[in-house]
Amino acid sequence: MVGRLRSTQGQATVEWLGLVLFLSCLMAAVLTAGVRIPGAAFVHSLSTKMLCAASLSGSCAGEGSLDAAYGSELAELVRAGTPTLMYGPDMLGLPVDYRTCRSPWCAEGPGDGEVIESTAGEPVTLFTRVVEKGSSKYIQYWAYYPESASLRGVPVLEEKGFHPHDWESLQVRIESDGTVSQRASSHAGYNHGRSVTNWGSDAGWGFVTDATEAVGLRESGGWGEATGTYLIAGGSHAGNVDDDINRDDYPAYTPASRVRLVPLESIKDGPLSRPARFDPITAPWNKQVWTDPQAEGTG
Repeated sequence: MVGRLRSTQGQATVEWLGLVLFLSCLMAAVLTAGVRIPGAAFVHSLSTKMLCAASLSGSCAGEGSLDAAYGSELAELVRAGTPTLMYGPDMLGLPVDYRTCRSPWCAEGPGDGEVIESTAGEPVTLFTRVVEKGSSKYIQYWAYYPESASLRGVPVLEEKGFHPHDWESLQVRIESDGTVSQRASSHAGYNHGRSVTNWGSDAGWGFVTDATEAVGLRESGGWGEATGTYLIAGGSHAGNVDDDINRDDYPAYTPASRVRLVPLESIKDGPLSRPARFDPITAPWNKQVWTDPQAEGTG
């Protein structure tokens, strides 16, 4: 009898996975062909939930995953440091879970007002990483986008500014005396405020960055006062944390309390992460800042 039950369960599992794969392949075929059907968002949402239910994605990391990954004390710091996301007017797509969405279509957002999920039902997601170095704690919030277009709308150069996949981050530093600082990734470096003096950091020219920091034109290493806000450029997703915020410059936003948080350390080697390829972009766990949170380059 036990053997029969095991056989039945095994058969059900195979059939379940077969259905999941069928739906996934169907969605891929539809989107590759550029077909837009009314039920496409529903099918995508359903297939995503089935992947999670089948535990192919390590249970898709729910609310309790932060406590399991970091312990209750650090998990609370991660939640407290979560920024409100502010999106530029030319936003290509929302930050989503790369395990269930690597297509520009499933990451599309409404572009205005409060946003908590894409039009295909993908929740706004930040992946987290905690590093303790010396007496300081660092919390990294990683955002994945299916594509990036730094030079969108620029004649001739537009194609050169485009690439599939994009990883960006906001980082929080908590020092032993309680001082909290923030910075955000921007092209080849990290910035605090939006300023023309960041161009050396953006270009990855260390000697220019050192010179502007030496004369006080920008914050050292891009670290500055915590604002609780992550300001994201639409085309390139370059970020900063300090700027004059108005409705025209940032028409859409996601409140910190509505951002889905997933501990990246726990899922980066999971079943749906192992086959992930982000060429030509480097995955967070292969970047220098993953192990050295003070690193000033984004590669």
